[in-house]
Amino acid sequence: MNIEIILVGIVVGIANFASRFGPFFVIQKFQQGSQKRGALWLKIALGSIGIAAISSMLVVATLPPLLDTPNKSFAMLVGFIVLAGLYFKFKQIVPATLTAALSYGLVYTYIPMPF
Repeated sequence: MNIEIILVGIVVGIANFASRFGPFFVIQKFQQGSQKRGALWLKIALGSIGIAAISSMLVVATLPPLLDTPNKSFAMLVGFIVLAGLYFKFKQIVPATLTAALSYGLVYTYIPMPF
């Protein structure tokens, strides 16, 4: 694996973790008179790590194919939009993922995007 891709994954993971964890940390830091601040702080940190890890793995998994074949970018964008739209509308990940994969395949196969 290329070192640039690994570095991009690390930077994206750190940035995503900081953007999710930072506001909660600041809110808890300025909250006065709470004895449970440490336990809540730890729960927020552990919850943020999972989201950051998934996001950085997504970037690392999608970056090499896009660098090798840039004509996949439009199909990948359509698949992501379908996935996000269906998930936020129905709150079910499995049908959203399967429909997004189908839309990605159809767009990649039948709509050529020469670069």
